Amino acid sequence: MKTNYHLLSVFAVALLFQACTVKRPNTVAVVQQEPKIDVTAVKIKLQDKQTYAFEKEAVFFSNDFPSARLNDLSKVNDSTFNMIIEAENRPINSSAWFAFKIWGRPNKNVYVNLHYPSDKHRYQPKITTDGQQWDTLDEVKVNKEKTEASFRVKLSKDTLTVAAQEIISSGQSYQWMDKLVKNYSLNKTVIGYSIGGKPVIALNSTKSDGKKAVVILSRQHPPEISGYMAMEQFVETLLGNTILAKNFIKNYEVIIIPMINPDGVDEGNWRHSFAGVDLNRDWIDFKQPETRAVRDYLLEKVRKQGTKVYFALDFHSTYNDVLYTNEDRPDTNRPGLTNAWIKGLHDFEGTNKTTVKPSGNGGNVSKAWLGKVLNAEALTYEVGDNTPRQYIKQKATKVAQVLMTELLKN
Repeated sequence: MKTNYHLLSVFAVALLFQACTVKRPNTVAVVQQEPKIDVTAVKIKLQDKQTYAFEKEAVFFSNDFPSARLNDLSKVNDSTFNMIIEAENRPINSSAWFAFKIWGRPNKNVYVNLHYPSDKHRYQPKITTDGQQWDTLDEVKVNKEKTEASFRVKLSKDTLTVAAQEIISSGQSYQWMDKLVKNYSLNKTVIGYSIGGKPVIALNSTKSDGKKAVVILSRQHPPEISGYMAMEQFVETLLGNTILAKNFIKNYEVIIIPMINPDGVDEGNWRHSFAGVDLNRDWIDFKQPETRAVRDYLLEKVRKQGTKVYFALDFHSTYNDVLYTNEDRPDTNRPGLTNAWIKGLHDFEGTNKTTVKPSGNGGNVSKAWLGKVLNAEALTYEVGDNTPRQYIKQKATKVAQVLMTELLKN
C-alpha cells in the first residue's frame, strides 16, 4: 500500500507540473492530408537532374541537389565548359538564378561560361565547400549584352558549390523552424502543401493571449536570399532573451510563415511556383494552394482566436534596399505605426536611408491583402542582392527592436 500511495503522489505531482507548463493551445486546425505531387498542376519545365561526367578531363558537374539550376552543359575544350541557364517558364522577372556543384582533379583550373539564351546575368557568383562560408568570385567577365558571364574555378580536394547567392533550401529552412520550436516553445502547424507535396509551415508564439499579432512572411520568390536572411534575424530578435523581447512576446503573438514557395526554392526557380505562377501576384484570386494555405490560416486565427494583426512584413530581395508601403489609413489596427517604425529605421541609418515607396492599397500582392482584409499596417521589406550580410543582420535587429518598442507603447 505504501508503494501505491507513493505512485499516486508522483502521478499527482506530474499532472500539476504539466498543468503549470502547458502552452496556449493551437486554435488552428492542422492540415492532415498526405503530401503528394499534383502532376496536372505542374506548368513549368523541370530540370533533368544529373551528374555531367567528363572523365578524361577529370571534371564533374552536378545539378542533382536542392536549389540547383543548370539546364544544359557542353565542353569547349579540356578546361572550358558552357552552361545553359534558363528560367522555369515565361514571362518572368529576370532573376537569373544558377547553382551547380563541381569537383575533379585538385588545383585544376576550370573556366565556366554561363549563357542565358533569353535573359541577362544578374548575380555575382558565390562559392563554398561546406554550404556555410560563401566567398564571392570577383573576376567575372560579362559581355556587353549581359547574356554571358565567364569565370574561373580552381578545383580543390572538396566538392565546390557555385551559385548566384548563398543556398538556403526548404530543408534548411525547415531545420531552422525546428530549432525555433525547440528554443522558444513555439507551435508548429502544417497549414497546407505545395503542388510538389512539400509542407507550408506556420510557427506561432504562445505566451500571449493571441488577441494581438505580428505576421512575418518570406520566400514567395525563390532566389531572394538576402530578404530571407533578414527575416531570420528579425524573427530571432522578436523571440530573443532580451527584456524588451520577453515583454513583447507576452503581449503579442508572433506568426511566422518562412517558406511559402518550397517547390520553387528547391527547383532553383527564378520566380515562380510549380504552377509557373508568381505567388506574390495571387493575393486576390488565391488560385494557388500555397497562398490559399496562408490566407486560410490567418483568417482562421481571426475567427477562432479573435486575433487582430497589428503589423505584417513580407521579406523579399531586389537590387537595393527598399520598403514598399501601403498608403496611410486611419482605420488600421494601429494607425501611424508604419511611419513611426520607418522613422526609427531612418534614425538608425543616418544619411544612407532606405528608399520608401508607397503604393496603392489595392493590388494582388501580400501587403495589399494584409492591409485591406486584416487591417494590418503591412509592408514589403526588400533587401539588396549585395547588401553586406553583417549589415542585413544589424538592420533587421534594429527594426525588430523599433517595432517592439512602438507596439508596447500605450
